[in-house]
Amino acid sequence: MAAGAVASTCAWTWPNPVGKNDLREADVRFNIADFDFTRNPTSTCNGRYHDVLNTGTHEAGHIFGLGHVGSGHSNLTMYTKADRCEVKKRTLGKGDVMGLRSIY
Repeated sequence: MAAGAVASTCAWTWPNPVGKNDLREADVRFNIADFDFTRNPTSTCNGRYHDVLNTGTHEAGHIFGLGHVGSGHSNLTMYTKADRCEVKKRTLGKGDVMGLRSIY
């Protein structure tokens, strides 16, 4: 896993000559050595925890072929960074959905 990464995804596909490659397997690894995770960040979170659902939704986007989006799109689930205690990216934003629609 890259230094400083909160989580990482590996996906294996088989070529499909008439469309998107077929997903065969995927693994997601959460960096529990360097980061703490919770499912219920509260007002007392104090920037210590990453929301496991926020991070999991982002990594699922990678499984389905989405890449990171950059500056100007910090409201999207596939934005490069998520703040600690943040829960607003547990669901996909319009840009995330449009990215999936362009693939599938």
